Amino acid sequence: MRKLLNNMGIENKNRNMTNFTISSLVVIVLLAILPIGVSAQFSSVAEAKEHCIKALKNNDVDALVKSFSDPVEITLPESENSYSKTQAAMVLRKFLNENKVNTFSVKQSGKSTGGSEFIIGDMTTTTGKNYQVYFLITIINEKAFLHLIEFELI
Repeated sequence: MRKLLNNMGIENKNRNMTNFTISSLVVIVLLAILPIGVSAQFSSVAEAKEHCIKALKNNDVDALVKSFSDPVEITLPESENSYSKTQAAMVLRKFLNENKVNTFSVKQSGKSTGGSEFIIGDMTTTTGKNYQVYFLITIINEKAFLHLIEFELI
């Protein structure tokens, strides 16, 4: 590693500075690759749809968030907003903790204007509430992401 640092023109006079520099480089590399695991990379809309349906049926917020675009729009009975992935995770986690999924069935799936695809389904919670759920999946840089999720109380 010292050779690499010297070849890059970084001269270190003492061991502490070398250790600090190496530690800094390790942190920078880890921070650079960390976001790769945060987002799922769906090569097809069908794969993204399947992932979203499975995640919702399993009440798996973390898996659902991996499919989100950044930002993502979330519509709940009491609010509607565009959120960063981090904010969206908190909002959706709170909502699904209060409205745990008992059943979810797809009623309709297809293409919307602009090339996006949608899923419309019915969700029943463990407390007996019924929601119509709408997913909108878009293609960004040849990858499919969940752009919008809407829960409408029915």
